[in-house]
Amino acid sequence: MLLNSPGTLKCDPSHTSYRWLPGLLFRGKPDCCRFVTAPQAFIIGITAMNTLRYAFGKTLLLTALCMGLALVGCGGGSADNALSSSTGATTNCANPTPQDPTGCVYVSITDAPGDFLTYTVNVASLQLTRADGVTVQMLPNAVSVDFAQYSNLTEFLTGISMPPGNYTSGTITLDYSNADIEVQDSSGNAVKVTPVDQNGNPITGSLTLTINPDSKGVLHVAPGIPRLLNVDFNLAASNIVDLSNDTVTVEPFLDAQVNPAIGKVIRMRGPLASVSVANSSYVIGLRPFYTPLNGSGNPYGQMTVYTTANTTYEINQTGYTGSAGLTALQAAGPTTATVARGTFDFSDNHFVAAEVAAGSSVPGGTLDAARGVVIAVSGTTVTLRGATIIRSDQSVVFTDDVVVTVGANTKVREEGDPSGTFAINDISVGQRLLVFGTITNSNPGSLAIDASNGFAQLEYTRLDAVFNGPDGSATGMLVNVQSFEGRPVSLFNFTGSGSNPSNYDVALNGLSDSSFTANDPVVSYGFVTPFGSAPPDFFAKSVADFSTARARLGIYWGTAGTTQAFTSIDPVNGIVLDLTGSPAPVFDNLRRGGVITVLTALPAPPTIVGNPAGGDFAIAQNGSVEVHANFADFVTDLTSRLNAGGAVVGIWSVGGFDSASNTLTANKIAVVLR
Repeated sequence: MLLNSPGTLKCDPSHTSYRWLPGLLFRGKPDCCRFVTAPQAFIIGITAMNTLRYAFGKTLLLTALCMGLALVGCGGGSADNALSSSTGATTNCANPTPQDPTGCVYVSITDAPGDFLTYTVNVASLQLTRADGVTVQMLPNAVSVDFAQYSNLTEFLTGISMPPGNYTSGTITLDYSNADIEVQDSSGNAVKVTPVDQNGNPITGSLTLTINPDSKGVLHVAPGIPRLLNVDFNLAASNIVDLSNDTVTVEPFLDAQVNPAIGKVIRMRGPLASVSVANSSYVIGLRPFYTPLNGSGNPYGQMTVYTTANTTYEINQTGYTGSAGLTALQAAGPTTATVARGTFDFSDNHFVAAEVAAGSSVPGGTLDAARGVVIAVSGTTVTLRGATIIRSDQSVVFTDDVVVTVGANTKVREEGDPSGTFAINDISVGQRLLVFGTITNSNPGSLAIDASNGFAQLEYTRLDAVFNGPDGSATGMLVNVQSFEGRPVSLFNFTGSGSNPSNYDVALNGLSDSSFTANDPVVSYGFVTPFGSAPPDFFAKSVADFSTARARLGIYWGTAGTTQAFTSIDPVNGIVLDLTGSPAPVFDNLRRGGVITVLTALPAPPTIVGNPAGGDFAIAQNGSVEVHANFADFVTDLTSRLNAGGAVVGIWSVGGFDSASNTLTANKIAVVLR
């Protein structure tokens, strides 16, 4: 299994159900939801061209509020200023203690895998209203966010100091006026799409979410142990793309978990404030995404980054390990740009960095930078596809192709290996690459960067493939490559690399391939071998399959729904999908990494059964949502609703897929009925 697989989390030990909206799910550990006694309904309105109303569970208020709270800081933020006259002192979330007057929530953000190349919108406003009528503007500045960049990463945003009290309503505003949303077509080319609402009207301005809980659905803020809230913006489930008219229908989906077992690397960034070599830590002023800070202070808060003797550093293009890195970071001085990657330690409730970059090794510093995947190498010319450009003035833009010039003076390093020796021949086809240099051509479609006297970093690369078999060495496997970093293998020119993508040799470095059989989809993270040196073609750092988790099944019949969605439904034998009923599905597929299978291509219609250990099994109908932890209870409820005339709009499920029996053992199911 790749990294750590998130487990099923319960919010309230006295109640095993959740409340779910198609596109919105809250899960949390019991100790972080202690104020919940029973599910209570509240209303969230989505205001755009029209207003939609849905019923939620009370635990969802925390999710919705903290989604926006990810954009505010701890101590000195506008929330604290707005309430300072009534609440007094606030908590320093860079160093929380049990004696603090307020509590802290640490917030991170991620995105489920999808087909978006960029999904950039502005988060314009967040307001919360306390029971006494005080309205708090929590967002000091509008924040431009590219959610598509977080499918393989979790971004640590802020430590929130919430003044005590009961918060009874709130609003969040997303501004689509300058949205940049791009997808790849069947050939892998970038296509810009226009966001539209459920009626097909273009979304050209703001979309405001209004939260109105009932009397029992209040968010009570009180001092306590810090919690990590991970907000997952699931772009794949939130948007239906129509390339026939280059539009995307937007209906937001987010999944928030409190103290989750995050199966992704967590990143934290911001300018350096101070260093404590003795305490193996440093403090930064958090900067969400690439948000420029106007004026003094830390409106998004300060956080402490803890390190270990094994933490690696890349500071001003020089590598360090352990305390030597902290000493070099201290010498770099305050306001030095930093980026840390690591994990959250729940035993001590703080972030621990495995890797730290600082100074000119951070994009948006003294040099222009580009991050993308290498699709071709010719001499000293490297072509990147799907690149994000970060200018030295900190402006950020997505472009599909960038031509990079490297040379003998280009410094090359590999992520996580500060002592290794690397050169430009280590840059090969399929490698995810971050380069620093000077933009020499800024014209769209012909953008170029000269990094011949710059810096290049080999970054962990995602390889999606199909298992062919062992490579005969007992230390590797052969695969048929489907994509690198989500881009189809047909885009890549392997000339000179020595690699054959249809029989690609992956060195496992002690990892096992014993769970794989022929034609199984696999995902690996690692590094491409140096140009011209294959085989092996790829050095794996982690490997995952889809027989136990992570397979995603989706089928959608349209807004009117169908009464012929299932051929059978049973609490023991599961739900068998009907792929031949009327109307025909608008889309249906099974996604396993880079392998997408149309359901009708399977030897038989798939069956969905529930994980015996339980999960999240949800039904939404007429604005109310019921979620069951037990599959049998879910089937009983669904059967009753279908017998009463319910029509199935769509079903989405996540779990392990057994290709031999065409069965998906689901950890999560969502059914929408009319």
